[in-house]
Amino acid sequence: MPDPPATVPAPPPLTAVGLLSASVLAYEVLLMRLFAIAHWHHFAFMMISIALLGYGASGTLLAWVPSLPAKHLRPLFLTGAAGFSLASVLCAAAARRLPFNALEVFWGPEQWGYLAGIYGLLFVPFFLAATGIGAVLRFHNLRVAQIYAADLGGAAIGVCLAAGILFRLPPAAAVVVVSTGGAAAALGAAFHWQVPGRGLLCLSAAGWLGLAGLGAAHGDGGVLNAYKPLAQALRVPGARRIYEQHHPMGLFTAVESPAIPFRYAPGLSLNSTARLPEQVALFIDGQAMRVVDRYRGQSASLDYLRQTAASIGLQLHPRPKRVLIADAGGGQEILRAIAYQAQHIDAVDPHPLFPRLLQGPLQEFSGWRLLEGRVRYHTTTVRGFLSSSPNAYDLIQLATQGDSGGAASAFGLNTLLTQEGLRQLWQHLNSDGLLVIPLWLRLPPRNSLKAFLTALVMLETRGVPQPADHLAMIRDWRTAVLVVGRSALSNDAQEHIREFSRRWGFDLVYLPGIREDEVNRHNILAEPLFAEGAMALAGAGRDHFRRQYKFDLRPAVDDRPFFGHFFKWRTLPEIAALRSAGGVTLLDWGYPVLVATLIQAAFFSLLLVGIPARRVSKAAAGPTGVRPPNLATLFYFGCIGGGFLFLEMAYMQRLTLALHHPLMAVTLTLGGFLLGAGAGSAAAHQALQKGLRARYLLGASLALVCALGLLQIAVMPWLLQRLGGMGLGINAAAALGLILPLALAMGLPFPLGIAVMTRNQPALIPWAWGINGCATVISAVAAPLLAIAIGYRGVMGIALGLYAAGLVVAMSIGDSERNQSSPMAPR
Repeated sequence: MPDPPATVPAPPPLTAVGLLSASVLAYEVLLMRLFAIAHWHHFAFMMISIALLGYGASGTLLAWVPSLPAKHLRPLFLTGAAGFSLASVLCAAAARRLPFNALEVFWGPEQWGYLAGIYGLLFVPFFLAATGIGAVLRFHNLRVAQIYAADLGGAAIGVCLAAGILFRLPPAAAVVVVSTGGAAAALGAAFHWQVPGRGLLCLSAAGWLGLAGLGAAHGDGGVLNAYKPLAQALRVPGARRIYEQHHPMGLFTAVESPAIPFRYAPGLSLNSTARLPEQVALFIDGQAMRVVDRYRGQSASLDYLRQTAASIGLQLHPRPKRVLIADAGGGQEILRAIAYQAQHIDAVDPHPLFPRLLQGPLQEFSGWRLLEGRVRYHTTTVRGFLSSSPNAYDLIQLATQGDSGGAASAFGLNTLLTQEGLRQLWQHLNSDGLLVIPLWLRLPPRNSLKAFLTALVMLETRGVPQPADHLAMIRDWRTAVLVVGRSALSNDAQEHIREFSRRWGFDLVYLPGIREDEVNRHNILAEPLFAEGAMALAGAGRDHFRRQYKFDLRPAVDDRPFFGHFFKWRTLPEIAALRSAGGVTLLDWGYPVLVATLIQAAFFSLLLVGIPARRVSKAAAGPTGVRPPNLATLFYFGCIGGGFLFLEMAYMQRLTLALHHPLMAVTLTLGGFLLGAGAGSAAAHQALQKGLRARYLLGASLALVCALGLLQIAVMPWLLQRLGGMGLGINAAAALGLILPLALAMGLPFPLGIAVMTRNQPALIPWAWGINGCATVISAVAAPLLAIAIGYRGVMGIALGLYAAGLVVAMSIGDSERNQSSPMAPR
């Protein structure tokens, strides 16, 4: 059996590795944006997750040829980096043009072929880049810590690069730009190694930069799924885009339709005779339609808003002194408050392009100048705004909540409709204030009942006596509206709700004194499902009803903020049996898609890890013929890879509440973890250079991760609560103070584990690289599934358990199997 490959004496091309890693991470983020626009977010997540198995495949390839000579390092890296540069553009363009439609997968078998094609195309650039980086790790195994530090540091830069470039370029053009990082990495490595023909490489790189510039100038948004609301709107004769802006938070599109006007007024009474004003439709990523209404100052033009179910709160509380509009969007809810003569309106939405459009290109159309004295538009999250606001409100009005399409939000986060979110809203009401929550209606009932139960449980936890007396709900044929009072609803208020519902043809769902003969009168269903469900949840049989119900109605909490998750596995056979009768519409896509992605990721990962196992074992045995226990390598690097991603994703969600800005939270969390881990890996290199024993450093690093993680799990709720009212700068500094020490410790176990293997079994290093890559993909998919079940605090606990298991494996094998030259037997 040939000896393990020799270590290359020349220093590794660290700058080139960092450049390539930055390009790959930025490319991954941009692909998520591209495919979220073209399809839906959860299918984009599935596609990119499977494609990232290219990292595992690179380890399989390098491990499959254990006797590969060191002279192949340079061509492997140069080919991988340059190949990534080319493939990242071509494969993304080809994948976007495959006619995959997620809505047809249950009855169109050809869709599975298209999906496989997307997997295969997106797999290629990740495989090429990972093979290049993996080759450097393999042949420079004595300097793995330095290489890993460059890899992670480059990835941190890539996160910031992706977020920054999306302010200037659409994702398709941005992909072309970041692809040049691969060519730059190849060129940098060529000069580092003094490769002959560097001049030709410079010319090639210059040519690619020129093409990239052309591609960036002419990049398009790709093919939009024909079933997305934006695509449907543009099919209307005469409809056209009048404004479009790419942003890291989504593609923002404004559409006008002068020939066949938009008529968007959720909850409008079927008895209404009011005329709707001219409207401009707004879309984010081709969905989530909102509108800007033309407003010229005439009160009569707002009559249609007075005739919608969502106006019930303002009917009970006309001429309010202070109103808060949550998720204000294009301003229709602002006009609702204006229709009832609100004196001061705080409008809040985290997307900065909404106020920019209202106060800029559509200023005349929206009548913003007429509103400026009474309306202040705040660009932040609603909870972030309330954390720093001392104001109490007569009315807090939410935009229509839930998924109007019924499929895409099963693992989307909604921190307003958690128990803590509703409590924060409720606490900012005056003593007689009202919280109004409109929801899209779905049959069988689910989101309306879940919101009702969440509000009920929130009031119970606040110690409110007779909490059901604070609640009311009405519905029309398309929406339901939940009213939560700071005080119990008076008899007069209840009669006012009855009168308003009777006048405009809305159905009562719940009132404290509701009678069975009052429900299901106008928008008639075969059974009064909404009223029966609400009354069951407000009564003594709540727990039995919730357990027997076909959908998951558990109230969402900040630790498990998945308001849109309703799926129960026991309903799947029933839905499948109704497939031919349209039963697929009952399915909440997100959760089954995540499970399908996890199954695929686990299957392909086991395949990639298992293929070279026997050959790697023979190579590691060497002339002695004693094979090391491969399960130890598999388990150790799987544990630290999975634990890393679990912690990263859990912190990303938890810190979103503290930072009050989704983009800032994602960028700071990912960048902070990668930068901190890179610093930890660099520190590991320095420690090894000083002669410190890898075995002791390895054990200490794993124990440190566990200790810091447990400490932060304990203090994080306390810290987040106290950061609520602080400024963004203080919150960001505090978030980095949490992340960096833990991330630094998390950057140690991988390079130290490789250092231990370098002493004993260097032939296993590529396999370990592949195992770590596969584990990160599996954990990225598994994290939201676990969070739905046990919350992100539980995910953090599992992550620390994985690190603890890695510690046990590393130490126990070192004690018990040293004589067998175990790959994880530190000396």
